[in-house]
Amino acid sequence: MTTPPARVGPLCAARDPGGSPLRRLTRIEYARTMDDLVGAGLVDSSRLPPDERALGFANNAEVVSTGGLLVEAYTDLAEAAGDAVAAHAATYASCAATAPDAACAATFAASFGRRAWRRPLSADEQAALAAVYAGGEADGGFSEGIARVTAVLLSSPQFLYRLETGTSATTPTPAPAADLPDAVALTPSELATRLSYLLWGSMPDPALLDAADAGRLVAPADLAREARRMLADPRARTIVTTFHAQWLGIDQLADASKDQIVYPAFTAALSTALTRESARFVEEVVFNREGTLGALLSAPYTFGDLTLASFYGASPPAAGGDLIMLPAAQRAGLLTQGAFLAVYGKANQSDPIHRGRFVRERLFCTTPPSPPPNITVRPPDLNPRLTTRQRFAAHTGDPQCSGCHVLLDPIGFAFEHYDGIGHWRDMEGGQPVDSSGALSGTDVDSALDGVVTLAGDLARSTEVQICYATQWFRFAYGRGETTADACSISDLATAFVAAKGDVRELLVALTQTDAFRYRRAGDLLQ
Repeated sequence: MTTPPARVGPLCAARDPGGSPLRRLTRIEYARTMDDLVGAGLVDSSRLPPDERALGFANNAEVVSTGGLLVEAYTDLAEAAGDAVAAHAATYASCAATAPDAACAATFAASFGRRAWRRPLSADEQAALAAVYAGGEADGGFSEGIARVTAVLLSSPQFLYRLETGTSATTPTPAPAADLPDAVALTPSELATRLSYLLWGSMPDPALLDAADAGRLVAPADLAREARRMLADPRARTIVTTFHAQWLGIDQLADASKDQIVYPAFTAALSTALTRESARFVEEVVFNREGTLGALLSAPYTFGDLTLASFYGASPPAAGGDLIMLPAAQRAGLLTQGAFLAVYGKANQSDPIHRGRFVRERLFCTTPPSPPPNITVRPPDLNPRLTTRQRFAAHTGDPQCSGCHVLLDPIGFAFEHYDGIGHWRDMEGGQPVDSSGALSGTDVDSALDGVVTLAGDLARSTEVQICYATQWFRFAYGRGETTADACSISDLATAFVAAKGDVRELLVALTQTDAFRYRRAGDLLQ
């Protein structure tokens, strides 16, 4: 008999799926869905505005809003998609090549509508679309009818939002879950949608829709089976790199402003190369190598070209390859990569405060206190005779500041060998760089001597694993956690720790929680 793993994470008192906010497709999800549904590049959604962020992620339902201009843009894009579909109707409905009539339009509406709305259409919905087709056909023939049906499907809430009620044609009344009396189990089609947007950031594929329609997407084992199949698809790699880019903040690097007098080496080309490096590293580690959070935090290698190797002071990659072995005393894992260090660097100097804050907030999930209201937050002025550490010493010397900075500075100073764009430096202000520091208030408290030692501590921390699982919870479910989610987060963290930090196993575990499989009965859409 297998002994279940010891539980970790928050105390689980009463099972509850937590909140289920209405989720609109994000800008990225919309673009990917359009490409999968209509065809890559046929609908240009690049003019959609970027989504607001919360908790570091651009898919939080609490801040992803819908205004009049966005609705207008959706309408225009739906009409553009309708024109594209009508121009190649036989691609979407083979009968259009031989019998472009009302019967063919009905076949198209049922098939295309099932994919667009991510569930089978009801008889009433198909009848309404038949009326839309009839009006268009009367005005402009089969092509106009098909174009209007497509536009209606793609401008509707059923496409733009992930609507969930727990009801379907076969289960008109939501049934409470046996062990969650205040929760309703999602329908197989709704689970298929949750699964596809979790792992692909896009709509379900035909295999997933078929599994839902056939009742093979109900039990946890069904979800795990499909999750493992989907993780083998290249689209899963994209969602994993997207998560890490947002979690680390490196998707903001293109907007970083650097003083060209201080950092003339920081060019648009270098920024692009650093961003590409981080994505390539994450994908390679998670899917082709160790697969663990520990490796992401402490791997002694990265990927890039001769220019990137030179930036890191490393030997160039072998001919025909891009594997770079990093200087062992200087680099290890994501926190020593240029993209991360440049994002958490000032325009003209390093930034120990925000580098330390990142570790506290994004790796240990603890929030330091905010500065007092009467304190003006600004970095100290540059002084060529002083090191950054010396200039920032005033923070810990001031009683109004020390309560917060004692939690941040000892971590941030471990990064001081890296300047504001991530270059290694041994000297600053004519003095040797001091990268000593300390971790305190964690499960891996220790003295630090640079980020390589910090990375090793983080890689073995259970608290960091729990926080990383919590970050995935926020990203996957589009919301922050509450006390009601204690059991789901504990289940998630326990599975992740038991899997020795395997990221792919964490993604499978995300499909097994109460928060994923159910919704609160009181939150049902009317």
